[in-house]
Amino acid sequence: ARLRLGAEVEKDDVSEALRLLEAARESLRGDPDPAQRCPRPSEAIFGILRELGGPGGRSVPLPHALAVLGARGFTPAQVGAALDEYEELNVLQVNPARTQVTFV
Repeated sequence: ARLRLGAEVEKDDVSEALRLLEAARESLRGDPDPAQRCPRPSEAIFGILRELGGPGGRSVPLPHALAVLGARGFTPAQVGAALDEYEELNVLQVNPARTQVTFV
């Protein structure tokens, strides 16, 4: 994880912030046809991880998460990419033993 200050904010961070802002707006408007919105696999994976954590959940056992995500049709490569992406954004952390996902 990297710490960015002031002018060091990267273009990817701005893009992610704008994407999150648009997603928040969409959720406030309500989606008349939820099937119409197809999130990226990493977004869907993150959403499922948050669901597994429950209300106020701080962490999820990774083996359980992998089993649930696999049952929902996600490949190990997709899960790994999503974990890397959100770890890079400092939204979650995977412990060195890769047994626990903790939300930051």
